[in-house]
Amino acid sequence: MPSLEFPEVPHYAHAPVTKADLQYANLPIIDLSKASTPEGRLALSVQVRDAMIEHGFFYVINHGYSVTQTERIFDIANVPFDHVNSEEKSAYAATIKDTGSFQGYKFRQYWHIDGGVHDQIENYSINRDVTKRGHPQPLRPFLPEISRFAKHNHFNVLHQLLRST
Repeated sequence: MPSLEFPEVPHYAHAPVTKADLQYANLPIIDLSKASTPEGRLALSVQVRDAMIEHGFFYVINHGYSVTQTERIFDIANVPFDHVNSEEKSAYAATIKDTGSFQGYKFRQYWHIDGGVHDQIENYSINRDVTKRGHPQPLRPFLPEISRFAKHNHFNVLHQLLRST
């Protein structure tokens, strides 16, 4: 019988809310509970289309993951950044310009924006088939959970959204 115990992972602490007066993107909220009826799917298709045209992003609610599961995924998502040293990160660099593959690390300042400005975003990308490429040692114990999360999103979120369009 498989173990129900999950490897320990340090809790990810979200950055505190800023006190600065900033303009934030007002992301559209897509409620997947509407996907259960033909009318709801039609309404979702319009919402998703408009969100992608106007914003390029949206926020999904009622996706089937509990608050506890979502918090754990945030904890796991922080592992490639706070628990992998620079040397190991380099060994798992994405080969974006050479092969077009975004799997692995995309380091800060990889993209030239304009006028000598480079991006400040670091990310670690994983294919939904987590076995397609190797991963840093600290992340490996979490691959089964990452795989389940990817499958959940593929079948329970993406399929619901595509079914509505």
